Amino acid sequence: MKQGHFVSVDGIRTHYFEAGSEHRGKRPTILLLHSAEFGGCAEFTWEYNLPVLGREFHVLAPDHLGFGQTDKIFDFGGQFDKRIAHIRRFIEVMCVGPVHVMGSSMSGGLSLTVAARQQPDWPFASLTVCSGGGESPDNESRKVLNSFDGTREHMRRIVDVMFVDKKWAADDDYIERRWEMATLPGAWEATAAARFKAPFSASAGAKSERENIDYAAIRVPTLVFAGRHDPLRNPGYTDAFVPKIPNARLHMFENAAHMGNIECADEFNTTVLRFLKGAN
Repeated sequence: MKQGHFVSVDGIRTHYFEAGSEHRGKRPTILLLHSAEFGGCAEFTWEYNLPVLGREFHVLAPDHLGFGQTDKIFDFGGQFDKRIAHIRRFIEVMCVGPVHVMGSSMSGGLSLTVAARQQPDWPFASLTVCSGGGESPDNESRKVLNSFDGTREHMRRIVDVMFVDKKWAADDDYIERRWEMATLPGAWEATAAARFKAPFSASAGAKSERENIDYAAIRVPTLVFAGRHDPLRNPGYTDAFVPKIPNARLHMFENAAHMGNIECADEFNTTVLRFLKGAN
């Protein structure tokens, strides 16, 4: 990936990558939103997609609050909406929109939530979701993802959970890059904080907005990607929500787990570019 940039978003030092700058103002903008595992950031989620998408579109890929090289900020009173507001202001500060939003994992669910609101916070042109939406089982794989102890070996276990091909977890340089990002000052704290759940914070059976998305209210063209071998989702989880979204389609990666846009990058890039041409 090329060198990233920084911009102040309401005083928050926000890191982002940009591709296709020559298309800015001439072609639509794609907004890439990354996953939220320990060490997650725009660089790792989108490094195999951003340059290719940038050949035909203007592309922006920011680091969320607390992730990557963006300021390590967490709002214990409402981080979910603070993250949404931060992205809204980023879009405004960068003077782009409407945008083709693409969200991976956590950002996929986040984007679905925003798109389903009566008045979406972001100016959607379309929505692409990779391994997001639906229910997330509390299984052994998720426990590996959520319990990072700061060691390189645990980072290797996290990567092993997210990919089918064992080459990713066996790549010492790749593990080192992810470990370095996950252990930046404040990075562990900001990521771990999102996993905190006070036992008294909600009444029994109550669901949060992100757990109770009105998928039928999504009004933009939507493409959902899922990995056939994703251990962080139940088999067939997309059946519970994709049919509810008007004008939605599903693409299944037959040889991917949770990070299909990385593991099957060529397949993702080809499919999403075809989708975007139909959405414009």
